[in-house]
Amino acid sequence: MAIATVAVLGVAAALAGCSSSTPSKADHVTITLSGPNQFTSDTTTFGPAWDKLVAAFEKDNPTITLKTNVLPLASWSQTSAAQLTAGTAPELIFNQTTHTPDQVVSLNSYLKKPNPFSSSGKSWMEDFIPQYFKDSDKLMNAAGNYEAIPFNLVAVGIYYNKSILTKAHVDVSDLKTFDGFTTACTAIKDAGFAPLATDSGNLPAGWAVVALNSMLLNPEAEEINQFAADGSAGKAAVVTKKSIAHAYLTGELDVTTDPGSAELLKMLKKFYDSCATPNWSGIKSQGAFTGGTDFPGGKAAMAWGTNFATTGLADAGFKYGTVPFPTLSKSDSSLASGKPAQFGVTAGGTAYMIPAYIKGAQRDAAITFLQYVSSPKVQSWLDKTGGIPAVTGLTAPPGLEAMNTGAWATVPPLGQSGLFQVPAAIAAKNKYEGYLLGSTSLKDTLAQMNANGIAWAKEQAVQGKWTEDWATK
Repeated sequence: MAIATVAVLGVAAALAGCSSSTPSKADHVTITLSGPNQFTSDTTTFGPAWDKLVAAFEKDNPTITLKTNVLPLASWSQTSAAQLTAGTAPELIFNQTTHTPDQVVSLNSYLKKPNPFSSSGKSWMEDFIPQYFKDSDKLMNAAGNYEAIPFNLVAVGIYYNKSILTKAHVDVSDLKTFDGFTTACTAIKDAGFAPLATDSGNLPAGWAVVALNSMLLNPEAEEINQFAADGSAGKAAVVTKKSIAHAYLTGELDVTTDPGSAELLKMLKKFYDSCATPNWSGIKSQGAFTGGTDFPGGKAAMAWGTNFATTGLADAGFKYGTVPFPTLSKSDSSLASGKPAQFGVTAGGTAYMIPAYIKGAQRDAAITFLQYVSSPKVQSWLDKTGGIPAVTGLTAPPGLEAMNTGAWATVPPLGQSGLFQVPAAIAAKNKYEGYLLGSTSLKDTLAQMNANGIAWAKEQAVQGKWTEDWATK
């Protein structure tokens, strides 16, 4: 995160328009990429592998200089959204920035043309692995436009420290079931370690909710699935945002009275009460793992992390492995499906988009970089960073099998968005914190979730320019 790289080197360089002559200053363009560090806790660079990738890009494209601006993990979202609104965001920004479709460049027309760094002979769009790219709600906005290009795919899992589990007399097999996992957390506490490194960010709770969605809310998913991926009437393999918005705005979905929604929150709280770092609400998000430095520092037995997080364990000094979220059984909850948790490998990893106000040579240079990092040129970077390829013909590094195989690697019916949607203004916040800390009741939490869902649905209707009666009331 290196097959095919050497084979296409000459072809890609030629197609990129490289010349032996020195480009004039007038032809030279400098662009900046700005986003959070998904790979290490370094606040100045995305790591040596990234620096090598940028150097290779600049060598192959001598008229373009690419600068990298690393934003703090705890505040990148607010910073990027504010810059985008003010018109000061740079040429390439992380796609999970809060935005509306009109604020970013539609890539539809570019994707219909060949990628100059690919030798496939197909359109740029056809180079991507279809199941992760086509109709992806991670890359396509409410207006039906592709707005971001994935440099890689992302998988999520729970990392564990083998040494700590041994000291706590916990076997990895104990972590397969929800009851076994929470019981193991007690044993880990008794051994003097934090069970699951957790912080106040929105990711630890959000990822657990995705897993719980997949085991508790499939009946709701089936009921509200009324729009296909293109927005027309029908069903989609993964419930679309339009279907969820329709359910909220028509009153077909009211989480205050939905048994599954209440049960999901109850199970989430049980998981937190049993396994989360005791002072998790006071820990800020930082680094590649949840819970800050507790897991790589050997203070916690486990932590949530993406496949990119492996780069943060190079000097950890302990052996590690990964497991999916534990399976809920009927004994844990009468509403549980009994099937293993799902999360899914998706294009929600490293993906960037271009602000709409970026024009001319700057936009062309930004498109060139997006083409470069979605071609065989990216194989070495994937190898070094634990990245799963988004385009065909490349390979994923070994050791990620627990994350990108089996049921856990399959996107659940409600996708990675789920029922509990929130308006853009609070999208980066942990919306479960009050309930998990016991300061907000279950009833009040569900009422707020429902209000958030309706507000979010109205935003989606406006952004998508939906004209149906239910969307315009």
